[in-house]
Amino acid sequence: MPKAIPFAPLPMRTLKTVSAPFVRYSAIFHKMFPNFGKSLRQAEIEADEREYAAIIMFLTLFYFLFFTFLLTLILSRFTPHFFVLGPTIGFVMAFLMFIQAVMYPKLIIRKKVRGIERNLVYALRTIMIQIKSGVSLFDSMGVIARGKYESLSDEFRKAVEAINTGTPEEEALEEMAERNPSRFLRKVIWQVVNGLKAGADVSSVLSETVSSMIREQKIAITKFGAQLRILSLMYMMIGVIIPALGLTFLIVLGSFPQIVIDQFLFWVMLAAITIMEFMYIGIIKSRRPNIIG
Repeated sequence: MPKAIPFAPLPMRTLKTVSAPFVRYSAIFHKMFPNFGKSLRQAEIEADEREYAAIIMFLTLFYFLFFTFLLTLILSRFTPHFFVLGPTIGFVMAFLMFIQAVMYPKLIIRKKVRGIERNLVYALRTIMIQIKSGVSLFDSMGVIARGKYESLSDEFRKAVEAINTGTPEEEALEEMAERNPSRFLRKVIWQVVNGLKAGADVSSVLSETVSSMIREQKIAITKFGAQLRILSLMYMMIGVIIPALGLTFLIVLGSFPQIVIDQFLFWVMLAAITIMEFMYIGIIKSRRPNIIG
């Protein structure tokens, strides 16, 4: 099934049809995002670059018209400036939808990479043990394909299916390396392919690769630990120091008879702190290495 774009009002196949008139303008999109086609292939979205660009243009126009009409109708009852505010807010909402649609393939790729790299070492160890036990590389790949290794199992399943349909083993592995977004998996596959072409022992190649990846994991964890020290200070500022000082400052200001501090201001302060806390959680997740589950 084609992957549906979030907040899209129509299924993917229908979107391709209704956005067809915008295909002629897709060259502009290609100049803005020259590597977007590769992202679509790695995200496995069933649309080429021109089709997806046309869909984004259609969605941007659709949401601009939708929010402009809706907000103009609502704001006309509350403000005389509805004719300006409606299109302005509609433009902002359409722009946010544009950014979301553009970033959607990257979000899929990041999720896919996390699933691959989180299980890669365990899968390689399984393959290595299988080969040392006398199992062929193809059969050991089938074990991973049938296992519960998230996105990694899907990648091996595609390679096994390609080999079953007559594709040479080395060629299937090369295609697997080219289509997946994880640099660690690409590195492993190319090393295995080179080892097969050179006639080397695949288990030895995998053993060296696993040792190298474990060293890289330790380095990544060490770097992440060092970053957490700075991030913990940032959390103290956002969660403790700024709220305490801000609240104290408001109390002091409220003691002056000329200044009125109402309840609304405290609710705004609480909302701002909550938003900053969620932003902090997002920063932690973005800095966390993929090898950490």
